[in-house]
Amino acid sequence: MTQSPPAAPLLPSLPEPIVPAKPGYVQAIAIMCLVDGILNVLLGGGLSVVFLCGIFTACCCPIGIYSIVLGILEIVYASQILPDPIRADRPAKHIAIMQIVNIISGSWVSLAVGILSLVFYNDVQVQAYFARFARRGA
Repeated sequence: MTQSPPAAPLLPSLPEPIVPAKPGYVQAIAIMCLVDGILNVLLGGGLSVVFLCGIFTACCCPIGIYSIVLGILEIVYASQILPDPIRADRPAKHIAIMQIVNIISGSWVSLAVGILSLVFYNDVQVQAYFARFARRGA
């Protein structure tokens, strides 16, 4: 019994589209935003429960609502920059600023994530990566 040679493909293979490699800082921002978003939703829910129980009624509900809204924004943004290629066309520096302001709810994690995100957004590779996607969307 002789083996026949493998059949040649009918269509020539097309080159893969060139997608720029995602910088590590962009991936780090996405993961930090996702984790912080989940923590903020839980923190905001906890502060809202404290409000409903009647303890510290004047300040807990607005702060809890702020944390929940920030958490939802972070989760949505993280879901846009986690896939490769990303679906966002520019960095969300407003979310990083909101994370820093979230220190009013006692979230030290948000403070650290906000500062690190702003530092990472100023990296040359990250700015060039987002600039490529901004041109694509325009």
